[in-house]
Amino acid sequence: MEIEVIKYEPRDEAAHEIIAYKHPQEDFSNKAQLLVAPSQVAVFINEGEMHAFLPGHYTLDESNNSMFRFLQKWKTMLSNGVSAYHCTVYFINTSPLQEIPFGSINPIEMNDPVEGAQIHVRYAGYFGARVNNADKDGKDVLKFFEKVVKTAGSFTKKELASYIKSRIILHANTILGNVLVEKKVSVLDVSPRLLELSEAVQAQMEPIFADLGIAIEHFSFNTINVPAEDYEVVRQRKERVIKAKAEAEAMDIESEALARKRAREGYTYQQQETLAAMNKAAANEASTGQFMGMGMGLGMGLGMGPAMGNAMGNMMNDATNPNAVPQQQPQSGTPCSKCGAMIPAGSKFCPSCGNPAVAMNVCPQCGAQVPANAKFCPSCGAKLGANVCPNCGKELAPGAKFCPECGTKIG
Repeated sequence: MEIEVIKYEPRDEAAHEIIAYKHPQEDFSNKAQLLVAPSQVAVFINEGEMHAFLPGHYTLDESNNSMFRFLQKWKTMLSNGVSAYHCTVYFINTSPLQEIPFGSINPIEMNDPVEGAQIHVRYAGYFGARVNNADKDGKDVLKFFEKVVKTAGSFTKKELASYIKSRIILHANTILGNVLVEKKVSVLDVSPRLLELSEAVQAQMEPIFADLGIAIEHFSFNTINVPAEDYEVVRQRKERVIKAKAEAEAMDIESEALARKRAREGYTYQQQETLAAMNKAAANEASTGQFMGMGMGLGMGLGMGPAMGNAMGNMMNDATNPNAVPQQQPQSGTPCSKCGAMIPAGSKFCPSCGNPAVAMNVCPQCGAQVPANAKFCPSCGAKLGANVCPNCGKELAPGAKFCPECGTKIG
């Protein structure tokens, strides 16, 4: 009797494209030879039971040691009494699929995780996969056969690639959207992070395909993008945020500098503002209602001390008493050369406009304060500087009535 050989040897390009091949025969006689190539796993099906055989050479016999013991369903053939194995066999090709393209059909609608603008994310890339047999036990091959191949007479690489691609697109929208949010990746920054995003999405894809007996060996995005109008909206929003942040930082720096300046010169912001308001009130006539509003707004207790409180109190009394005689308020310090506000004695800068204070001298004739570099008194016109004799030019001592050189009467 001729010995049967059970095998599948692809001999042309079309045959090499087959992933699952069903052997045309179904019943095999005793002593039949099973040949499983290195890139194959054989799946035997007998009355609903499936068993996987790894690459190798097997003999079907009735020995208790036979690997086919579990398949032995005996029947006696009336013609010659030969025992046979009643089964169907498939050969599963475990060679890999490489560089299969995939891409989004519908964009992901979401908010940019950083800028918050509404965007429509699209993607494309490549994947590689194979029927999994990494554990060398055939269990994943049986899982692939049961859930993917089922009862098909043959299953090609093209069909498998299409099947995997449809599954990737089915899950990628949700997974990629979640990864972008979790990692806080803006569409403006996505290009340099494609590898990171690819690895993160692949890690979540692998368990989905492992349940189908398929191993995802390679997964990468070569682009993740949005329409030009979405990109421009996100870019403009980011620019506005950067500008606002820069302005806030500049204000903080300016405020800190002013605070240090006030600390060096010995006054507070409240004192500065109150003094400016008083100078404005003194320089402009105002109605009783205006003074009342100013008093209520400023308050009397801004930490200006008793003298400032008294001054403000006097101003309020004068404003609210119609019979009061206007009084000239004593002013200490020197007027600012820029805005006219009074600069307190000892201050180096004007508390109203920040202009540097000008050093002052006293006119020897009328006693008015004059700038240190003035040549004539703005009040009486007296010449300032060293006092000299008008006849001989001899320098005179302060208060001299006659020149000690020529005797000329002074004054």
